[in-house]
Amino acid sequence: MNRKIRIFLLAFIALSIISLVVLVSVHYRTQNSYKVVLNEDKRLEVKIDTVRYSGTKDGRVEWELTADSARRSKDEDLTILDAVEAKFFPRSGGSYTLTAKQGRFREAAGEIYASGDVKVLSDAGYTLESIELKYSIKQKEITSAEKVVFKSGNMDIEGYGLFVDIEGKRVLLNREVKAVFRDRGAT
Repeated sequence: MNRKIRIFLLAFIALSIISLVVLVSVHYRTQNSYKVVLNEDKRLEVKIDTVRYSGTKDGRVEWELTADSARRSKDEDLTILDAVEAKFFPRSGGSYTLTAKQGRFREAAGEIYASGDVKVLSDAGYTLESIELKYSIKQKEITSAEKVVFKSGNMDIEGYGLFVDIEGKRVLLNREVKAVFRDRGAT
Protein backbone atom coordinates (compact mmCIF):
# COMPACT_ATOMS: atom_id res chain seq x y z
CA MET A 1 0.00 0.00 0.00
CA ASN A 2 2.89 2.32 0.70
CA ARG A 3 4.07 1.81 -2.84
CA LYS A 4 0.69 2.88 -4.28
CA ILE A 5 0.65 5.99 -2.08
CA ARG A 6 4.19 6.93 -3.13
CA ILE A 7 3.33 6.52 -6.83
CA PHE A 8 0.16 8.57 -6.35
CA LEU A 9 2.06 11.31 -4.47
CA LEU A 10 4.85 11.41 -7.11
CA ALA A 11 2.27 11.63 -9.91
CA PHE A 12 0.41 14.38 -8.03
CA ILE A 13 3.64 16.36 -7.48
CA ALA A 14 4.69 15.95 -11.13
CA LEU A 15 1.27 17.09 -12.40
CA SER A 16 1.33 20.05 -9.96
CA ILE A 17 4.75 21.16 -11.21
CA ILE A 18 3.69 20.83 -14.86
CA SER A 19 0.48 22.80 -14.16
CA LEU A 20 2.45 25.52 -12.38
CA VAL A 21 4.86 25.86 -15.33
CA VAL A 22 1.94 26.09 -17.78
CA LEU A 23 0.15 28.71 -15.65
CA VAL A 24 3.28 30.85 -15.29
CA SER A 25 4.02 30.76 -19.04
CA VAL A 26 0.40 31.66 -19.89
CA HIS A 27 0.53 34.52 -17.38
CA TYR A 28 3.69 36.02 -18.87
CA ARG A 29 2.40 35.68 -22.44
CA THR A 30 -0.87 37.49 -21.70
CA GLN A 31 0.57 40.39 -19.71
CA ASN A 32 0.13 43.83 -21.31
CA SER A 33 3.26 45.82 -20.58
CA TYR A 34 5.90 47.93 -22.26
CA LYS A 35 8.27 45.94 -24.35
CA VAL A 36 11.84 46.39 -23.16
CA VAL A 37 14.64 44.65 -25.02
CA LEU A 38 17.99 44.59 -23.26
CA ASN A 39 21.28 44.19 -25.10
CA GLU A 40 19.70 43.55 -28.51
CA ASP A 41 22.61 45.44 -30.02
CA LYS A 42 25.89 45.67 -28.13
CA ARG A 43 25.91 49.48 -28.61
CA LEU A 44 22.42 49.87 -27.13
CA GLU A 45 21.52 49.82 -23.46
CA VAL A 46 17.78 49.52 -23.90
CA LYS A 47 14.98 49.69 -26.47
CA ILE A 48 11.57 50.97 -25.41
CA ASP A 49 8.31 51.10 -27.37
CA THR A 50 6.33 54.33 -26.89
CA VAL A 51 8.43 56.89 -25.06
CA ARG A 52 7.73 60.40 -23.74
CA TYR A 53 10.14 63.08 -22.53
CA SER A 54 9.26 66.54 -21.29
CA GLY A 55 11.00 69.61 -20.00
CA THR A 56 9.67 72.00 -17.38
CA LYS A 57 11.01 75.23 -15.96
CA ASP A 58 9.52 77.06 -12.99
CA GLY A 59 6.60 74.61 -12.96
CA ARG A 60 5.69 75.31 -16.60
CA VAL A 61 5.98 72.70 -19.38
CA GLU A 62 8.29 74.11 -22.08
CA TRP A 63 8.43 71.09 -24.40
CA GLU A 64 7.20 67.51 -24.80
CA LEU A 65 8.73 64.80 -26.98
CA THR A 66 7.03 61.51 -27.86
CA ALA A 67 8.10 58.69 -30.15
CA ASP A 68 6.82 55.27 -31.17
CA SER A 69 10.12 53.72 -30.06
CA ALA A 70 13.48 54.72 -28.62
CA ARG A 71 16.88 53.08 -28.53
CA ARG A 72 19.38 54.41 -25.98
CA SER A 73 23.09 54.23 -26.80
CA LYS A 74 25.45 52.67 -24.30
CA ASP A 75 28.55 54.54 -25.45
CA GLU A 76 27.24 58.10 -25.59
CA ASP A 77 24.42 60.41 -24.53
CA LEU A 78 22.19 59.54 -27.49
CA THR A 79 18.61 58.30 -27.78
CA ILE A 80 17.50 57.32 -31.31
CA LEU A 81 13.78 57.84 -31.91
CA ASP A 82 11.24 56.63 -34.48
CA ALA A 83 8.03 58.47 -35.47
CA VAL A 84 8.74 61.63 -33.50
CA GLU A 85 6.35 64.32 -32.31
CA ALA A 86 7.59 67.29 -30.29
CA LYS A 87 5.57 70.18 -28.91
CA PHE A 88 7.10 73.50 -27.85
CA PHE A 89 5.32 75.99 -25.61
CA PRO A 90 6.89 79.48 -25.59
CA ARG A 91 6.33 81.82 -22.64
CA SER A 92 4.60 84.28 -24.96
CA GLY A 93 1.82 81.75 -25.58
CA GLY A 94 0.83 79.52 -28.44
CA SER A 95 2.50 76.28 -29.40
CA TYR A 96 4.46 74.59 -32.17
CA THR A 97 4.17 70.91 -33.10
CA LEU A 98 7.03 69.14 -34.88
CA THR A 99 6.61 65.75 -36.55
CA ALA A 100 9.30 63.64 -38.25
CA LYS A 101 10.07 60.06 -39.22
CA GLN A 102 13.21 59.86 -37.08
CA GLY A 103 14.91 61.79 -34.34
CA ARG A 104 17.83 61.89 -31.97
CA PHE A 105 17.81 63.28 -28.46
CA ARG A 106 20.97 64.36 -26.65
CA GLU A 107 19.79 65.01 -23.12
CA ALA A 108 23.01 66.48 -21.65
CA ALA A 109 23.48 68.83 -24.62
CA GLY A 110 19.79 69.74 -24.64
CA GLU A 111 19.37 69.02 -28.37
CA ILE A 112 16.61 67.36 -30.36
CA TYR A 113 17.36 66.46 -34.00
CA ALA A 114 14.52 65.60 -36.37
CA SER A 115 14.85 64.13 -39.87
CA GLY A 116 12.67 62.64 -42.57
CA ASP A 117 9.57 64.58 -43.68
CA VAL A 118 9.98 67.15 -40.91
CA LYS A 119 7.01 69.47 -40.41
CA VAL A 120 6.46 72.18 -37.84
CA LEU A 121 2.94 73.53 -37.45
CA SER A 122 2.19 76.60 -35.34
CA ASP A 123 -1.17 77.00 -33.68
CA ALA A 124 -1.47 80.21 -35.74
CA GLY A 125 -1.58 78.10 -38.93
CA TYR A 126 1.98 78.52 -40.22
CA THR A 127 3.73 75.45 -41.58
CA LEU A 128 7.45 74.84 -41.92
CA GLU A 129 8.83 71.83 -43.84
CA SER A 130 12.37 70.48 -44.22
CA ILE A 131 14.29 67.23 -44.36
CA GLU A 132 16.16 68.01 -41.13
CA LEU A 133 15.93 70.37 -38.15
CA LYS A 134 17.62 70.81 -34.78
CA TYR A 135 15.95 72.24 -31.66
CA SER A 136 18.10 73.61 -28.85
CA ILE A 137 16.27 73.29 -25.56
CA LYS A 138 18.55 75.76 -23.76
CA GLN A 139 18.41 78.51 -26.43
CA LYS A 140 14.83 77.68 -27.52
CA GLU A 141 15.93 77.85 -31.17
CA ILE A 142 15.23 75.77 -34.25
CA THR A 143 18.00 75.65 -36.87
CA SER A 144 18.71 73.88 -40.16
CA ALA A 145 21.30 74.17 -42.92
CA GLU A 146 18.93 72.37 -45.31
CA LYS A 147 16.22 73.74 -47.60
CA VAL A 148 13.18 74.96 -45.70
CA VAL A 149 9.70 75.80 -47.00
CA PHE A 150 7.57 78.14 -44.89
CA LYS A 151 3.85 78.40 -45.74
CA SER A 152 1.03 80.55 -44.46
CA GLY A 153 -2.28 81.70 -45.88
CA ASN A 154 -0.73 84.73 -47.59
CA MET A 155 2.75 83.58 -48.57
CA ASP A 156 5.15 80.75 -49.35
CA ILE A 157 8.84 81.28 -48.60
CA GLU A 158 11.72 78.89 -49.23
CA GLY A 159 15.43 79.12 -48.61
CA TYR A 160 18.44 77.65 -46.85
CA GLY A 161 19.97 78.27 -43.44
CA LEU A 162 17.00 78.46 -41.07
CA PHE A 163 17.05 80.15 -37.68
CA VAL A 164 13.88 80.35 -35.54
CA ASP A 165 13.79 82.04 -32.13
CA ILE A 166 10.80 80.40 -30.44
CA GLU A 167 10.53 82.97 -27.64
CA GLY A 168 11.13 86.02 -29.86
CA LYS A 169 8.97 84.59 -32.66
CA ARG A 170 11.62 85.45 -35.27
CA VAL A 171 12.24 83.41 -38.43
CA LEU A 172 15.35 83.99 -40.56
CA LEU A 173 16.47 82.33 -43.81
CA ASN A 174 20.11 82.97 -44.78
CA ARG A 175 20.46 82.29 -48.50
CA GLU A 176 18.69 81.54 -51.79
CA VAL A 177 15.45 82.94 -50.41
CA LYS A 178 12.40 82.95 -52.68
CA ALA A 179 8.96 84.24 -51.71
CA VAL A 180 5.50 84.18 -53.23
CA PHE A 181 2.91 86.55 -51.73
CA ARG A 182 -0.82 86.19 -52.34
CA ASP A 183 -3.37 88.95 -52.03
CA ARG A 184 -6.38 87.31 -50.40
CA GLY A 185 -8.54 90.32 -51.26
CA ALA A 186 -7.93 90.09 -55.04
CA THR A 187 -10.51 88.34 -57.21
